[in-house]
Amino acid sequence: MKTSKGHRTKGLAQNSIDYIVLSNPEPIRKIIYDCGYEAPKNLHTLVKATKELIQKNGKSVITELLKVHPDKKAILALNKKETKKPCNSCNNHNYNSEDNFCGTCGHSNYSGSGDEDAFLDQFSDASDKEVKSYYDRVVKRSNANPEDQKLASEVQMVWNELRQRKLTEKDKDTIPVVTEPQKASMFGKDEFVLLSVVFIAGYLVGATRISNS
Repeated sequence: MKTSKGHRTKGLAQNSIDYIVLSNPEPIRKIIYDCGYEAPKNLHTLVKATKELIQKNGKSVITELLKVHPDKKAILALNKKETKKPCNSCNNHNYNSEDNFCGTCGHSNYSGSGDEDAFLDQFSDASDKEVKSYYDRVVKRSNANPEDQKLASEVQMVWNELRQRKLTEKDKDTIPVVTEPQKASMFGKDEFVLLSVVFIAGYLVGATRISNS
């Protein structure tokens, strides 16, 4: 069952993986099922499951996705060589600028179309070190292409992501540790000394009586 191109699922920004899954979900469910997983019925969950499968199985899944690309025939009919450039994520020269899609790792660059959430969602499972490594690469590329405003926006978004992670980590470190307050003594210092003297005196009196008997 194909979804109409005019009908987009609300809340899902469109990058290449989203487009393929939403335009032709049934073959995607079969790909997931053939890989040994249960295919979600919900389209939003199906998109996320597809991205997770790409992270686990890599190029083999991407190859299957491209086979069911809704515009496959039109792309082949153009009969022209795809423009490839280094991927900002894996740095392999297998990134298709026209399709905004890396044939190696499945990464999509920021397209400048307001899909900030979908772009940053790619880093949800990445470690701080991995995001920092990505940031360093994209900064270097942006410095080499200062006229590229989309790349500059991508740099800013990744920097904000790193900054937010640091702030979150700092908040965790500054959470005060609440210790259980010590219970106040029923007796003041003077009362405690007096009770001690009485106890010792009583002990001595008792000891004396025992010895006399």
